[in-house]
Formats: sequence, C-alpha cells, structure tokens
Amino acid sequence: MNRKLTYTILTLVLANIVNTSLYAQVNYCPNDDCTKCRLLREVDYQFNAIRNDITLPQTLDGKTIHWQIENREGGDTPYMAFDGQTIHIKSLPKGEYQPAGTLYAEVGGEKVKFNLTLAPDDEMFGYLYCHMAGNGENTNYAIGTKADRGEIFYPIINNQPIFNPEDVAKIEGGVRDAFIIRGKDNNYLMVNTDMCNRKSRVWFNYGIDLLKSNDLIHWTSVSFDFRKGNEVFSDPQSKDYIKDYKKINRVWAPQIIWDEDYNDGEGGYLIYYSILSTNEGDTYDKIYYSYANRDFTTLTKPQLMHDHGISVIDCHIDWNDCDRRYHVFYKKEGAAGVDRGIYEAVFDKLPVSEWRNVLHITNEGKEQVEGGSAFRLINENTWKVTYIKYSGQRVYRVCNANATEENVDRGVVIGTNVNPQHGSFMQITKDEYDLLQAWSDLKLKVQELEANPKAAKSKKLKVAKEALEKTFATNSVPLLLKLYKDTIKTL
Repeated sequence: MNRKLTYTILTLVLANIVNTSLYAQVNYCPNDDCTKCRLLREVDYQFNAIRNDITLPQTLDGKTIHWQIENREGGDTPYMAFDGQTIHIKSLPKGEYQPAGTLYAEVGGEKVKFNLTLAPDDEMFGYLYCHMAGNGENTNYAIGTKADRGEIFYPIINNQPIFNPEDVAKIEGGVRDAFIIRGKDNNYLMVNTDMCNRKSRVWFNYGIDLLKSNDLIHWTSVSFDFRKGNEVFSDPQSKDYIKDYKKINRVWAPQIIWDEDYNDGEGGYLIYYSILSTNEGDTYDKIYYSYANRDFTTLTKPQLMHDHGISVIDCHIDWNDCDRRYHVFYKKEGAAGVDRGIYEAVFDKLPVSEWRNVLHITNEGKEQVEGGSAFRLINENTWKVTYIKYSGQRVYRVCNANATEENVDRGVVIGTNVNPQHGSFMQITKDEYDLLQAWSDLKLKVQELEANPKAAKSKKLKVAKEALEKTFATNSVPLLLKLYKDTIKTL
C-alpha cells in the first residue's frame, strides 16, 4: 500500500468521519490564516507525523492556549505521554503510521482540534554519504552512526572510489554528482552525471548513468547518451520536448524520487536533471524529467519539469510528511553576486507543479556554492541541509533545519578527511553499516598484502580476492557481511 493511501486511511479511522476533506484529515484547512493553521505553523505541522517531543505554544496573540488530548486509552499510551505543555514520545510504532488520538486547543473562546499521527520507527542505525570525490570524477562512500547526527562521517576504503568509473560510465568514463536511494525491490539505485572534464577539458557532457545493486558494493549500470534520441529512450512515439537531441551539451546532476501516482498508481522512478543545448531558444539550463522502469534499465524521453527563467541546476526533491509537500532545493546557476546560492521551494504534485515559497537557503555572500541536498535525521523531524562552497575557502556545510526544512542555520563543516563534494545521504541499517566497514577493512588488507612481495602470491590473498568478487542473489547484505568478517579473521 502506498504511503499517501495508508496515511489517508489511518486518519479517516482516527476521525471516524467518511465525508471530510483531505485537508481536515491531515490537519489543513483552506484558510491559511485561521487559528488552526497558525497553530500548526507554530509546531511545524508535526501533528501529521510525530517522531519526537513537541513543546506546544502557550499563547497566541497574547491569549492563553488551553490544550487537552484524547486517545482511545483515555490517558498516556505506550507510545506517548502528555503533561499539558509537551507531547512526550516514548517509542514509535513499527511499520506503519499510527493514529494517536485527538488534540484540542482552546484559545479566546475558540476550540480547534488536531488529529495526531505517529510516524513509524525508521529502524535505522546510521547514514551513508555517497558522493563525488572532492579531487576527481569518482564516487566515494563515507558512513556515520545515528549518534553522529549526520555531521560526522568516516571514509570507506580511505576515500578510494567504490568502483572504476570507466566500468559504469560508458559515455565519457567519469562519474559526478552521485545520488543513491533505497529501491522498492530490496535493492539500491544510483544515478550519476556521466562526464569526464579531466579528459575533455570542457564543462559539457551528454548523458547520465543508471546503476543498481543488491549489496551496495557490486554495481551494474546502463548509460544513456541523450544525443542519440529515440535510439536510447523507451518511448520513441512520445512528444519531443528537445528540438534536436544532437545539440544537447549538458545533462547534469540527475536524482531519483519514487512517484507513487505514476502509471495509474503503479508507481515509477522519476529521474530529474538539468539540460542545456544549443537549440534555438535554449539559452539556459532548465529542469527536465524522465521515468525509469522498475528494473532500472530504461528511460523515457526528457520532458520539461521547471523553467525558472534563468539557469537552474543541482535539484534535490524530497517528500515531507509533516507539511505533506514536496520540497525542492536548487542552485540558481544564472544568478550573480549575493543572489547566488541554494534556494528552496515547495510544490504539491509530481512531476510538474508550481514551485512556490522560495527561500534563499545559503548565506555565503558572493561565494559560489552548489550541490544542495537534504535528509531527515533518524526518528526525528529535524532535517539536515547540505551544500559545498567551492570558491574562497572550500567547505562542505551540514546545516540544521526544522521539520518543514526551513530556519536553516550555518551548521557545521564536514572535515577534509572525507574529501566531500556533491552527493546524497541515505539512512542505513546496522548490517549495512557493518558490511561497508568490513568491506573497507578487507579491501585495505588486500591492498596491503598486494604491496608485500612475499604475501602477493599467498593462498590467503587469493581467498580474500575471491571473497571481494563474491555476490549473492538474495540476503546479500548479511551473507556478504559474514563472508568478509570470516575472511578478515583468516588474514
């Protein structure tokens, strides 16, 4: 069942109402200035997806607010307690969103109610930062634990590439702007800009790479050279939004988001990216999108998602279950001076919808920034907004944001030991975290032995190399984790 349908059903059960609007079910109303909406903004819309303690406002326009909560148990629940001022979260439910009662606010003689919904436990251990190398066109990994709060990461295999870029990037042999997600079929998906400025010496490229893996380590890929047009796209009969594909000279920073409404509710992987061409009238980068099939091996023709009127690149889109909107971060490539930077907008529906409520996220003056990204902390409604400043003193910044991904602070700088650049963040399990660490340990040990003339021909080294090449069709992560740990012991 998709997340929006699940959420709607649960809130209907909570309210015991059949004929109510979707706004009422998810704590919205058409009048954005009413008491209810103003109170919702005070708590960053967290009643729709509670993950952490919420301190309720005590006054509105100088008037005292009296809060009261009702739930099925008539008091505190296994998940939640209320002391009149703060909703305290004791634990989160497993698997699905959970109705948690009704909250009433009485202020100035007016009484409004809010349906409370607990978000499910993420059941995650840490974070994977999958990124372009800061010193080359490669893809690197770094990992951090939940306790590191998305601010501290430890490089995997000493910042070496996780794969040979020439094996996956069949157009130019270089990969940039890595973006990774957890797929719908117990797999992992990645997209890269297929580009090698080191070889071409120009800031042009012509396509992207789609990669998939079932263990985060062994990847297969399909490359799409957009200049070939109908030859590479899966829907040759569809309308062409690019006049002449051969004139494309930039396809930058692809990312992935699951669109559950695609294909009459079957869902699909929406891939979005920026395109620039020398076609008449194409004077700046615009945001386009395609759909990949479930197997992540085909791509539909690019269609226009957003024309900002100036060059826009490096889009990052996520779904926020608190304010129930899509949030997009993007770089105004065509801006100058203090207007440069990462901006944020919100919109209601994929793939094409009006972008609104634009915010200037970065505060770097006239310095150049790029690669904006965002991710939510495990079991919290706190978000991290990240970007790299590449002019002046080069830094990669991780900033704090509230539940609606606003009020972005200056955050902290990731240390240079990670060699950070444009990338993405994904929550990972304990097994996934341990697997990546064990893989790193084993690879580094193999490299150490290979450098030793006496050990280079040993049987142990041969066994270790064979372990690194081993793949499993199912249960890949736990099986590889055991294999790597056992192999390390023999060395």
